This record gives sequence, C-alpha cells and structure tokens, in this order.
Amino acid sequence: MIGLPNVTSLYVFLAFGISYWILKKYLFVPLSAILEAREGEEREAQKAHDESLQNLHRAVAAGEERLSAARREALKTREALRAQGMSVFESELEQAQAIAGEAIARGSEEIAEEAESASRELPARARGLARELAEKVLGRKLAA
Repeated sequence: MIGLPNVTSLYVFLAFGISYWILKKYLFVPLSAILEAREGEEREAQKAHDESLQNLHRAVAAGEERLSAARREALKTREALRAQGMSVFESELEQAQAIAGEAIARGSEEIAEEAESASRELPARARGLARELAEKVLGRKLAA
C-alpha cells in the first residue's frame, strides 16, 4: 500500500521561506540600509578629517612662513639698531677722546708752567735751604 507522503519537509521549507521573507523585509534590508548609511557617514567623516588635516598643514606652513618672515625682519631691525648704536658709541668715544686730549693738554701745560716756576724758584729756595742748614749745623746766624 502506498502511504501518504511525508509533508513535514514541505512544511519546513515553507516555514523557512516565510521566515526568510519576513526577516529579509523587516530585519536584513533595514539593517543593511543602516550599515550602509553608517559607512557613508564614516566615509564623509574621514573625508572631512582629511580636509581638516590638509587645512591644518597649510595653516601651520603659513604660520611658519610668517614666523620666519618676522624673524628675518627682527634680525634686520636688530642689525640696524646695532649699527646705529655702534655709530653713537664711536661718536661718543671720539668726543670723550677729544675731551680727554684737551684735559691732558691742559694738564701738560699746567705741569710745564709749574715746572718752569719751580725751576725759577729753585735756585733761591736752594740758597735759602742751604743757608738754613748751614746755620743749624754751625749753630749761629750767618751774615748775609
């Protein structure tokens, strides 16, 4: 006798198909859409990050260039001020040397005048001192 066919396999296939269709419609498609949207946002975020890095590198390069220009300008200013200071120093040094030369010349003149007056007075003072010494040694006053 021929028995009834076993339809459980058919029910399992049917249940699998229905489950797959429900899961696909309500789980797999929305989940894949969410994952694709997340990947798109990730790509956009990575692109924005790369752009901001490029902007940062450009800003750093521009800042370094401005800093370099400012250093060059400061160096030029410093050298100009140094040259100006050296010229002021040299002019003041020349003035001081001129003043010192004048003072030395005046001192030399005064010394020469005092030496001349001392040499004029020296014979008379020498005679006076010799006379005073002789009086002390002899113990009496000398006649003119």
